Amino acid sequence: MTEEQKLDIIVSARLFWRYFWRMTLFTIFGMIVLGGASHWWITKNHYTGMHAHNVAEWFTLVFLLLLLIYGIGIWAGRLVTRPMTVHGERITVTVVRKNGHPVHPLTKALACWWGFNWRNSLIFVGGTALLGAVTKNPDVLVIGYLLLVVLGGVGSMWWWIFHPLGNIHLVLQKDST
Repeated sequence: MTEEQKLDIIVSARLFWRYFWRMTLFTIFGMIVLGGASHWWITKNHYTGMHAHNVAEWFTLVFLLLLLIYGIGIWAGRLVTRPMTVHGERITVTVVRKNGHPVHPLTKALACWWGFNWRNSLIFVGGTALLGAVTKNPDVLVIGYLLLVVLGGVGSMWWWIFHPLGNIHLVLQKDST
């Protein structure tokens, strides 16, 4: 593996980490808050059976919608694409359109969110299918899923940056510091 390839993987891992830890923290916080809120709502209104199940489904739907908005907001806020320094090289990440026309900030955020997430989903679903076909051992599956989340996330970020598809791309610019 060349130094250039190592640098590419490090940059991909850092960009993935910037996105992943924020989404994980929001997911944990959201599950705690909305789990408590749905329990309170069900208890307050004395729902049982099917009514309680429907309320839980609606709170889950609200949570997933908030997670979607937050995920797009991370890209809109440029929290992932801010500059970084790797091995003494300053790397600037910009979002550009293939034809050179300016990109609206909301379009950038949606394109970044979609560009990463469809690749990540594809890798995760394929990896999960392979992992499930190989073993049924729960301990191996848990470790495999965790590795799949991390390695699949870094791989999908690398895939998006260095093998782009579509009209909007992430471009890395290196400057020695």
